Amino acid sequence: MPKQYGQGCPVARSLEFLGERWTLLIVRDLLAGPRKFQDLQASLTGVAPTVLSHRLKILETRGIVRRGWYSDHPPRAEYALTERGQDLKATVRALAIWGARHARGESVLVHDACDSPIDIAYFCPSCDTTIASSDVRRRPVARRGPARARAARGHTARTRTRTR
Repeated sequence: MPKQYGQGCPVARSLEFLGERWTLLIVRDLLAGPRKFQDLQASLTGVAPTVLSHRLKILETRGIVRRGWYSDHPPRAEYALTERGQDLKATVRALAIWGARHARGESVLVHDACDSPIDIAYFCPSCDTTIASSDVRRRPVARRGPARARAARGHTARTRTRTR
């Protein structure tokens, strides 16, 4: 059962389902492309089949993973990230950078071209610039409904967190 933090913070709400053991490793593997269950199990040494199945079901329910069938007899599934799942790429990259620096030894991920350490930053595609965290705020997103859909028409620009 996923932990319920009971906080409105986006980090806490995300960790309620992404913070379970193996979950982000599944996402990491699926960032490379669709995988069959047995391929995921082979790459995630030590995960029990029931745990892997449960995590995939949670990710599917949350719209992070899409399951497709590649065989009817016997039934065999292949898993791929949805657009929402692909949006976790920056998160997985940030964890890779942090882990290389701070988890079990000294190493750093570097840019091949210049051999400089890489970092993760907030990036605004509308302004085409990296921005400081002090210049970032949270605002509600209008939900799709008749009144809000009319109010949202014409607004197409979105700010996203991106790696650079």
